[in-house]
This record gives sequence, structure tokens and C-alpha cells, in this order.
Amino acid sequence: MSRSPEVHLADVDEPLLEKLLDLAQRDAAADEVTPPLGAGTGWNAERVQWFRAYHRAAAKGVDGPAGEQTWAVLCGGDPAGSIRLKRTADPGTAETGIWLGRSFRGQRIGTVALQLILAEASRAGLRRIVAHTTAGNAGAQRLLTAAGAVLTYDDDDDAVSAAVDL
Repeated sequence: MSRSPEVHLADVDEPLLEKLLDLAQRDAAADEVTPPLGAGTGWNAERVQWFRAYHRAAAKGVDGPAGEQTWAVLCGGDPAGSIRLKRTADPGTAETGIWLGRSFRGQRIGTVALQLILAEASRAGLRRIVAHTTAGNAGAQRLLTAAGAVLTYDDDDDAVSAAVDL
């Protein structure tokens, strides 16, 4: 069995925000990290602006005004991606999502980051974590299943929902 990489979560401050943005622009498709904004599918000024505003708003934590927190996923001290928790309308439940730079995928970093976020959620008093992906994202489905998630498939819109009870 391979050894898990050294992975930590870090609050996203301004210097780390710029490192995450640099990583995202170099090593991830814009559509993996931001909603569709502006012209085209690549990185543009609107997506960069959204990225910064999103992480700044989420800096106040799950109990802050945004009801959401993001963390940088650090591997060996370097940013590898980002993971989040966002409160849902269901008390005790939060949604999670993760993106990793292409060069960090397939190394168990996502597995360790998800375990860390489940521990954060438990410490925050949450009872359930949900996530959403597409039917074609086999990597995300494997990651969620390994964390104990029950997957539900919606063939009508190519969606997969996951739930982990803490």
C-alpha cells in the first residue's frame, strides 16, 4: 500500500490566495474552478475577479456571512488545490467540493484532503456532508465512495450526488 502524501489544509489569506490563483491558471481548467463567466471557456478577467472575491468572502468561515469556508490544500507545503464546506438549507449539513491542479491528481492528495475536511465538519458540529459531480467524473466518484459516501445517480441530467453521514 502506498504511503499517503503529507497534506494539510490552510486558511486562505491574501498571499495564499495569489498562489492558489497562480496554480489554478497554470494547472487547472477554468471550468473546473469557476462558474462560466465572460467570453470563452478559459481564464479571463471575469473569472480571475470571481476567484478572488469568492475566496475572500469564504474567509469568514461556515458560520460567517457567506456560510462557507475554503481552505488551500497544501502538499509538502505547496498549494495543490482548494476544498470547501458550505452550509446547506438542511441544518447540520454542508456541501463540499474540491479541485486539484492536474499535476497533483492521482496521488491520494484528494483522498487525504477529503478526510481532513470531514474531520473539520465534525468539529464544526455538522452531521452530514454532501457533494455533487457529473457521471463522467469517475475520479470524484471513487474519492467520495472511498470516504464512505452513498452515491445517487440522476441519468436525466448526468449528475451524481453523494452523502456522507458523520
